[in-house]
Amino acid sequence: MKEDSLWIEGDDPLHDVQPTISSTGDAGFRHIGCPLSWFKLVFPVVRGKNELAVALWLYRLRSIRRSRTITVSNGPLAELGIDRFAKYRTLRRLAKAGLISIKNDNRKATRIRFCK
Repeated sequence: MKEDSLWIEGDDPLHDVQPTISSTGDAGFRHIGCPLSWFKLVFPVVRGKNELAVALWLYRLRSIRRSRTITVSNGPLAELGIDRFAKYRTLRRLAKAGLISIKNDNRKATRIRFCK
């Protein structure tokens, strides 16, 4: 996406969306790119910004695909400047913490299942 494309006039699907404000002043739910509960689980497990970005990206895929089992390829992360080794490290750490399970099928994209 070109940087200038943010300023192109046209239909904005989020134009009429308003946050729900609760009596405590927060947005009704705790979400920072992922639910705060997921962030609290992964933050102590990951090491560094790239691994945190991978964990957030994984949750995003889960939400988009509406499935606890997702396929994780290297391409989209490479576009963000995150190499496959950061992905592998993150997946191992999350699996060791019991947050996901990993299935590899001979040179195919890695499949993971969210346990939490």
